[in-house]
Amino acid sequence: MTERDQQLTTDVKNYCEKIGVDVVGFADPLLFERYPEENRPHTFLKDPKTVIVIGFHLYDIILDAWSHKEGEGIWTHQFADAVVEQFCHGVRRLLLKKGYNSRVISYGPGLYLKEAAALAGIGPIGKNNLLITKMFGSQVRLRALVTTAPLICGDPIEESKYCKDCNICIENCPAKAFVDGKYSREKCYIYLETHKRNLSEYTVIECNKCIESCPVGKNKETSQ
Repeated sequence: MTERDQQLTTDVKNYCEKIGVDVVGFADPLLFERYPEENRPHTFLKDPKTVIVIGFHLYDIILDAWSHKEGEGIWTHQFADAVVEQFCHGVRRLLLKKGYNSRVISYGPGLYLKEAAALAGIGPIGKNNLLITKMFGSQVRLRALVTTAPLICGDPIEESKYCKDCNICIENCPAKAFVDGKYSREKCYIYLETHKRNLSEYTVIECNKCIESCPVGKNKETSQ
């Protein structure tokens, strides 16, 4: 069994707070055995001890915009993702100075980010098929890094206490992506691809109704 380091965990949390990270959690790599081989921590780093999940609060929907350079035609640049990726590299450098190897994980193939956040105890996955955090609801952009640092991990969250009697995201979904209460990735994807909102010739925003409509984190009762 891995011996976890309380002081090192505190150092990482304090550093994250210092650089402006809004959400951070730590998950045990062994919990990822339920996922395909290519989406497990040991695929990216030898002998991983911790998966660190970092989140950036999308306090303004404009932060979730996608853009491309003239002539590219492919939506490849995402502001919020660039911010949280730099947060991850900052943590990687901190741990390297302390003698631990880390790797910032790309999107594909990569770790299942919202599932990793739930395993780290950050929050549950809601009916909207997104992570729900206590402070910010689903208004977060996530990235992760795998490290050999033995950090103290959070308790996995398997069920959402927020969603039991709530169907607001389902009722507000313009794609009708919930069939008999179950999320349809295909319906959601088709709607996203065909209903991008143009901010300029080079920048768009995708549908965020399920994120914006979630009441969690938007009032004192749900954020306490």
